[in-house]
Amino acid sequence: MRDERGVKCAERGRASSSLSAHPSSAVGAKKWYLPLALALIAVITVAVYRGVLQNGFIDYDDTDYITVNMIVQQGLTMKGLLWSFSAFHAGNWHPITWLSHMADVELFSLNPMGHHAVSLLLHVANAVLLCFLLQQITGLVGRSLVVALLFALHPLHVESVAWAAERKDVLSTLFWLLTMISYVWYTRRPSVKRYLPVAALFSLGLMAKQMLVTLPFILLLLDYWPLNRFFPRQGEYTPEWAEIKFLLTEKTPLLVLAVTSSLVTLLAQSSGGALSQADAGSTMLNIGNGLISYVTYIRNMFWPVDLAFFYPFETAGVTPLKVAGAAVVVAAVSVFVVMQRQKSPYLVFGWFWYLITLLPVIGFIRVGSQAMADRYTYVPLIGLFLVVVWGVGEMASRWRNGLPLAAGISIATLAMLSVMTITQIRYWHSSYDLYTHALAVVDRNWLAHNNMAILIAQQYRYNEAIQHLQESLRINPVQPAGYRNLGNTYQAVGNTAAAIGAYREAAKLNPDDAENHIRLGYAYLIAGSLELAYQEYLQLLRLKDSYAQPLLDSIRRSEKK
Repeated sequence: MRDERGVKCAERGRASSSLSAHPSSAVGAKKWYLPLALALIAVITVAVYRGVLQNGFIDYDDTDYITVNMIVQQGLTMKGLLWSFSAFHAGNWHPITWLSHMADVELFSLNPMGHHAVSLLLHVANAVLLCFLLQQITGLVGRSLVVALLFALHPLHVESVAWAAERKDVLSTLFWLLTMISYVWYTRRPSVKRYLPVAALFSLGLMAKQMLVTLPFILLLLDYWPLNRFFPRQGEYTPEWAEIKFLLTEKTPLLVLAVTSSLVTLLAQSSGGALSQADAGSTMLNIGNGLISYVTYIRNMFWPVDLAFFYPFETAGVTPLKVAGAAVVVAAVSVFVVMQRQKSPYLVFGWFWYLITLLPVIGFIRVGSQAMADRYTYVPLIGLFLVVVWGVGEMASRWRNGLPLAAGISIATLAMLSVMTITQIRYWHSSYDLYTHALAVVDRNWLAHNNMAILIAQQYRYNEAIQHLQESLRINPVQPAGYRNLGNTYQAVGNTAAAIGAYREAAKLNPDDAENHIRLGYAYLIAGSLELAYQEYLQLLRLKDSYAQPLLDSIRRSEKK
């Protein structure tokens, strides 16, 4: 499949791009500038992130993904390979991510240093590839270097690197950037042979994390700027329908892969119960929260303080005034960048990169109980970093001594972000550090209270654990797992009556969870209420639980005695 019209379109676009987007040739940039920039990125990123190698696993999701996952703990096996591609474990389908965790176990067993080292190397590779990609499509080494360093060193990205369970972020982004680099190579001489690597890398990325579903649209933005494939003739800003039709048709195979991946993801999340949270709220509420999050992420980019592993979704926080304000901001910026498209086309590229890449996780269809998450910004902020760096670069080029000033501001900013990132990494040193920090910086953080309670209960600090659980349930009284944890803690201190009350609430909130009936039945047995225990175990029969019949038989035998 070789479309001569498409080839000509791409070649004309390249000719236009080379004039406007490759000034390095005009100024005679040294060939060693790019290798030096890439080496600098790698060295600085490792230096700033070296503390992550001293961190342990976190008892939040790291358990499901690594430390108590019996399949992953077997390392690379045929059984694990088949499971990776067939399981919807943890509400996700990402076989490449599972295989990466299995490879870590194969190499490092359960030594967290090895797992964190791999995530760090992937983060370094992503920063290096980002700089390489931007230099290839714009010809500007300096600006590409600063964007890549902002990506590498921003504290919002610590969660994606320091949290072992978030391997899917750094791994999928590797394939994201490789796909874009491969696509740039393809556009220089479009053909099936050059298109196949694009599709293959995109498929691997989707199997690492489905957030790549927006990548076909980002490739269209790339066609707009800086590849200029929308405008094949220099200075013409009205693209012909033929060019647009070709570019859309070109993305069709990738869109098919993205839609298929999205359907699989929805199935996985539905099977894991992630789409049926008790506090899911209305569609309009979710849309409002999403709009607020768009603006909040921007604020956090410029002022990254009080970052935590969990930001609870609360209806009271989604006020009409906040939603209206956020909608006005998003709309106003969108109108502005479109109006500036001829003068500064990079604004369109960067701003819509941000809006589009956040769509799958912005919360319009909310998964889980969080309002937002730092890890969701790993790819989207690239667009905003580019807007800021290119904007500052444009302004600096117009001022006398502007470039040295811009360089000084960049160095100071990167130094400040590095200090903040080093501090943020320390909060991920242990589960206790993580939860303590979250409780200190985020009000009404019911999940942090719940997780802290489980952690300190393992240290036999039951009274403190009960206090944390009671506070968690006061903030969010609609969490079955919280009541079950409270029941377990009461049971540990011998308060069976209080445990029964907690288990009853758990079973009431989620009557289809077999664990709730097992726990409640056991508490009844301890209290000597055989009939009530028998009734709970009958619920297990309704749920077709394999424990049901043996438990019922044991009660019958006890009654005969």
